[in-house]
Amino acid sequence: MQLTELRGVIPPIATPFDEAGEVDLVSLRKLTNYLIDGGVHGIFCLGSTGECAALTDEERVSIVKTVVEETAGRVPVLAGITETSTKRAIRLGELVIAAGAQAVVVAPPYYHMNSQQELLTYYRDLAAALPVPVIAYNVPVLVKTPLEPATVEMLAREGTILALKDSGGNSNILREYIMRTRDIPGFTVLTGMEFLVDTAMQMGAHGSVPGIGNVAPREYVELYNLCLQGEYGRARELQERLIKLFDICYQGSSRLSGSASALSGFKSALRWLGVIQTAKMAPPLGSLNAEEEERVRRILIDLGFFTQAAHGKEE
Repeated sequence: MQLTELRGVIPPIATPFDEAGEVDLVSLRKLTNYLIDGGVHGIFCLGSTGECAALTDEERVSIVKTVVEETAGRVPVLAGITETSTKRAIRLGELVIAAGAQAVVVAPPYYHMNSQQELLTYYRDLAAALPVPVIAYNVPVLVKTPLEPATVEMLAREGTILALKDSGGNSNILREYIMRTRDIPGFTVLTGMEFLVDTAMQMGAHGSVPGIGNVAPREYVELYNLCLQGEYGRARELQERLIKLFDICYQGSSRLSGSASALSGFKSALRWLGVIQTAKMAPPLGSLNAEEEERVRRILIDLGFFTQAAHGKEE
């Protein structure tokens, strides 16, 4: 079935690794079901939270196949194909589509800088070459080149892209994306700014792609539903609780990069919740140590995300 519209909560699924550093497909299956049981509206494989740039093509295909099998059609599965060139992105797109992805998510090419005209050509070439919808992804902190609102509007109006995920961090630009495209039937704007989902939806965004939604899928779905119902006071309260949950991202010492501390924090929380087996990251990114993981556990308990009694923990 062709994906024709994208809205709701679509977490960028984390990639679990075992103690040997191999992709842990058993944990990936458990995480897939954890997200679906939380009510999510789709799953995005091979995003930044999934450590996409660290994976081999074989690992990428295995991840997409596993998630597609486990979802069994319950929610759509998207796959990231951000690459360094048109040819490489098309090749990766063909691989993940063969593995069952129903749409591809693509940021501008990284390494070299690109002009907006080059990006127009890039997305048009991808859409012409691949038989599934293309979702644009604005994340200039990782790929250098932003997607300007005029570029997004042009691609949306001509039907080249189905949706936009914005992780640019600038609410003024997010608002411009929404204002420029709100009259385009079926086109949606999703925010990747987990701190501002309630604000983004008040602006007119159609959902979120929250990395920390791996840990709290049910809460992000509740937040989405509250916003749809216009219950923005209750939405704000829940949003502020989820902001406090972000403390799990800041428990790594100076030996870790910000990315490693944050993503290993997500994984540590999932480990404490019994969803995955380890908080290991793909090298060279480091992982939280036992003391740091214990601080993650304390945050989960303090915020009520699980009780120590339910998990057999002693103080």
